[in-house]
Amino acid sequence: MPPRLHITDVILAGAVFGLIAAAVLMLALVWVFRRSKRTQRLERRLGLSQPSSPGQTRVLRLWRDGREVTTTVPSGPWRRSLVERVELLRREAGWEAPAKALLLGAVGLTALATALTLLISRNVWMTLVAGAAVIMIMWIYTRRRISRRTALFERQLVDALELAARSLRTGHPLLGAFRLISEELEDPIGPLFAQICQQQEMGLGLGAALQQAGAESTSPDMKLFATSVTIQLRTGGNLADMMDRVAFVIRERIRLGRRVRVLTAQTQFSKRVLLALPFVLFVLLNLVNPRYMETLYATQTGKFLLALAAAGLVVGAWMMNRLAVIRW
Repeated sequence: MPPRLHITDVILAGAVFGLIAAAVLMLALVWVFRRSKRTQRLERRLGLSQPSSPGQTRVLRLWRDGREVTTTVPSGPWRRSLVERVELLRREAGWEAPAKALLLGAVGLTALATALTLLISRNVWMTLVAGAAVIMIMWIYTRRRISRRTALFERQLVDALELAARSLRTGHPLLGAFRLISEELEDPIGPLFAQICQQQEMGLGLGAALQQAGAESTSPDMKLFATSVTIQLRTGGNLADMMDRVAFVIRERIRLGRRVRVLTAQTQFSKRVLLALPFVLFVLLNLVNPRYMETLYATQTGKFLLALAAAGLVVGAWMMNRLAVIRW
């Protein structure tokens, strides 16, 4: 009579398979990254990279000196696929890896964490919690990186506009002012203006290059700047004064954003306290009376309650973040 398979053997086999699959995904990630990095650089140099989706546009009609001037601007957000959303996050975070490589890396890291947890604990609930924790940590790290990069971009954009205004007043052309910005300022604003200059040298019009940069950017300030310069190029006028006015508007937006962060600081502090309190109490109860907490580890009901508590913390953190958002 053949021996019966025990549940632990099945779990062990599944964990080993998960480790092998994670290793294969990591190797595939390295291969995809090395293969696509050169292609992406070549497309960027040739100006072949387009926005992930053109979306719908609307036409602005302006009158100046009895003449009608029109330009097109994006009408608002559109539905994007998963790869397009990851591509947008990749550009906002400043990562050089392509979107598919980032997706593959996230899946591989999650599979590795869940396989290791399953191999060590042999508990399905702990495995699910470990996978959710890895995804949440990656998401929090990505959002913080995007926030820091967005704040840096806004500060650099003000400096870039003031530098361009001074350059225009000294007699430099607009393209020369953009090239000066690309040489004087660092990432993320410097490479953006270098790409605009490069596309113009490859034959694309300066207005079209600005519109493409504004469509690809998620910053409302960059969209405002691209639309303002495009309209000014068609209608004529003092570009230096226009850039000073746009820089003033962006500076006031930054000042208002700082005031909003001060007003919502109490909500953010309350969120951190409420999220840290369950973890502190959990550790203290385990230190003071381990036998009292043993039920949460030894029974299926206790494990389910632990997973439910973790899910409640995640939902609560998300709700408090939404309450702290003020749109203006």
